[in-house]
Amino acid sequence: MNIVFIGTSKFAVPALEKLVASPHKVLAVATQPDRPKGRGQEMKPTPVKEVAAAKGAFLYQPEEINDYEFVRELRALSPDVIVVVAYGQKLGQEILEMPRFYCLNIHPSLLPKYRGAAPVARAILNGDTYTGVCVVQVTEKMDAGPILGVTRVEVPFDASTPDLEAKLADIGGDLLLEVLQSIQDRRHIELPQDDREATFARKFEKNDGKIDWRKPALKIHNFVRALQPFPCAFTSLNKTRITLYRVKPQRLPQRPSQRAGAVLSADKDGIKVACSDGEITILELQPENKRRMTAEEFVNGYKPKPGDCFV
Repeated sequence: MNIVFIGTSKFAVPALEKLVASPHKVLAVATQPDRPKGRGQEMKPTPVKEVAAAKGAFLYQPEEINDYEFVRELRALSPDVIVVVAYGQKLGQEILEMPRFYCLNIHPSLLPKYRGAAPVARAILNGDTYTGVCVVQVTEKMDAGPILGVTRVEVPFDASTPDLEAKLADIGGDLLLEVLQSIQDRRHIELPQDDREATFARKFEKNDGKIDWRKPALKIHNFVRALQPFPCAFTSLNKTRITLYRVKPQRLPQRPSQRAGAVLSADKDGIKVACSDGEITILELQPENKRRMTAEEFVNGYKPKPGDCFV
């Protein structure tokens, strides 16, 4: 089938790579324009642009996806299917109605659960043991179209949002090819979503990352994993802001006598911190304006001691 691919972020890359390597023909790729990034504000291409350029795909970078001139060029391609993955703009009705068969999206959740911008992070934050990836028809209402394919995936206990997103992106690319084959063979099935069961996964804001040490150990563990890469879970020790990247939770038979956030011990094996039902062992962290480091490196440099308190 003739495919137009629309995507931007790293999550979209496996699907594009698998499409290019498949018998399907990728007519064109559309991605966001290059943007300034980093401290030097150097113009950087999107991950999708880098792959498209490496594969020799015809590339569009419209500032606005629903621009009249771009839509006209897209229509001239006469795509059988338009695939949109992690693009960053809402497609207008003209594009949605354009392909011969479908406009499809890969969404990393078990829809209708976690519609919206941060489904993977919300699944981790809520302690879900399973999540998944769906291929759905894109409709005017966000993530609400009929489901054409779904794969259920176990959530690893220590996986961060980037870890799980990478896994789901790869699985989603394989699922997309299965769905495209079923469409081509005229054996595909549309499964309507039940809006009554829908939940919304809003994206995190900059100030959402402050750790509440009064919460249970497992919830803090999930919080640290979920909020990567943005805004990241943070706390402060002796007036130094610290970002946490890897922790280990332990629930204890009795509630700790120390106040929540208190340092219980600090050595090469980690920094143990009291929480509501046990302790959190910090394994990897980053002091403000410093590099990311192990707990052992932090202990050697900053000398935290029992009785100090994270706030």
